[in-house]
Amino acid sequence: MSEKTTHTTREYLTAPGKGHTTLLTSFRRNGIGVGTPVGTVASNGKLYFMTPADTWKVKRLAHNSHVTLAPGNRKGDVLGPTIEGTVRRLYAEEARRARGMLRVGIVGRFFGIVFDRKYPGEKTAVYEIVLDERDADMGNGGFEKTQAARS
Repeated sequence: MSEKTTHTTREYLTAPGKGHTTLLTSFRRNGIGVGTPVGTVASNGKLYFMTPADTWKVKRLAHNSHVTLAPGNRKGDVLGPTIEGTVRRLYAEEARRARGMLRVGIVGRFFGIVFDRKYPGEKTAVYEIVLDERDADMGNGGFEKTQAARS
């Protein structure tokens, strides 16, 4: 990402057919954010990821579906500006389709096999992230539009 704006973050993360490491920040009941690197893949402007169903992240997302996202690496370092979104856990056929989409590239296939063997069926939580629209205009004069709307 050459120019770091929320607009370029959105374009980068929603590039179809590519998997990315994304720093997902979910929020505890007291409002404190907890960042976790997850592998995401985009389809139709939405992001998808999976995680073991018994993690604290799943419990936090069950209580608060609001998240922030940023391009990141496996160590949890942030590589660009954050954008906001809302998560929804997928079940049954939707979850199976999303798991198939997450098998992008060698790394995606590898983690797909690991999740299938170690966390079969409902032991894997699959999520869809819908990005907030207010971040979509940022970078194309979005700040000025937001400031003008507030005046």
